[in-house]
Amino acid sequence: MRSLFFFLFFFTTLVFACDDFDFTVDASKNIFARIQLKDNDSLQVSVFNNDTLLNVKEVDVYSEKKNHVVLEDYNLDGKKDFSVWHLDEGMGSYKIFRVFLFSSKINGFYEIKSTCGDDFVNVQVDGSNLINTFFDDNIPKSCLMLRRMLK
Repeated sequence: MRSLFFFLFFFTTLVFACDDFDFTVDASKNIFARIQLKDNDSLQVSVFNNDTLLNVKEVDVYSEKKNHVVLEDYNLDGKKDFSVWHLDEGMGSYKIFRVFLFSSKINGFYEIKSTCGDDFVNVQVDGSNLINTFFDDNIPKSCLMLRRMLK
């Protein structure tokens, strides 16, 4: 019984920890961010320099499917960016992404939009390219975007 309680406690802690985490954005300037996913409805992104709060942003990320966060330097500027994705609400075949880049000017993150198609779909990072899927007459096609050109 004691081992069952320990297992359940440990497993529950891991699940909750997935919705609240810190990451380094720019190590050279001691900037880090804290992401909190609240009930799969909203995302609170806080940016800190050492222990000083620089910026807080609330983002509506409601989806009927579970949201996931990916950390990546999407625009190759040396600062960590992030995206939030969930499976499409149809058959769950495609990953729908929202991509957020870090800006030193605002000491925070801002969302970028896809230059091809309405959304970022099944995003892949391939060297200096970001590969996005878009649909033309219900036919999936790929679009290459240079990562250093993302703004």
